[in-house]
Amino acid sequence: MQSNPFKVQLIKNKVPDGAFTSAYRCGHLIDLCMGPHIPSTARVKAFKVTKNSAAYWLASADNDSLQRVYGVAYPDKKLMAQYNLRVKEAKKRDHRVLGTKQELFFFDELSPGSCFFLPHGAHIYNKLVDFIKEEYRKRGYTEVVTPNVFHTSAYCAALRLRAGV
Repeated sequence: MQSNPFKVQLIKNKVPDGAFTSAYRCGHLIDLCMGPHIPSTARVKAFKVTKNSAAYWLASADNDSLQRVYGVAYPDKKLMAQYNLRVKEAKKRDHRVLGTKQELFFFDELSPGSCFFLPHGAHIYNKLVDFIKEEYRKRGYTEVVTPNVFHTSAYCAALRLRAGV
C-alpha cells in the first residue's frame, strides 16, 4: 500500500483521524474499496472490459493521468454469453435512439443532459404529466413548482420556512 501514492493520499485526505477504512487483498493487489472482493480470481472464468477512459487524479489536469477500466466478470462463459445477449437486446430498445428516430425529441450540446421535445414528443410528455397530476390529485396531493436547478440545501431551507421551523 505504501508504494501506491494514490492510495496513501486517499487514506490521508479522505479517512478522518480515528476512523477506519476497508482494504481487500487479492494476491499482491491491495485495494481500498467498499468491497468485498471475491476470495480468488480463479473463480472468474469469463470477463469483458466494457469501457475505459483516461482521467486526471482528483479531476485536476495538474495531476497524473490515470486509466479507468470498467468491466464485468462471470463464473462461467454461459453467464457471460447471457449478459452479452441482454446488452445487445437493450441496445435495440435504447429510448435515446428510438425517440430520436421517431422524431419525438433530439439532443443538443446546448443542454447535453436534457432533450428538446418535438411536437409528438411534447404531446406524449404532456399526456404523462396530466396522468401523474391526476394520480396525485386522487391521493390528496397539491402541486408545487420548484426551480429546475438548485442546491438541495435551498429546498430543505424552503421546507423549513414553510413549516415555520
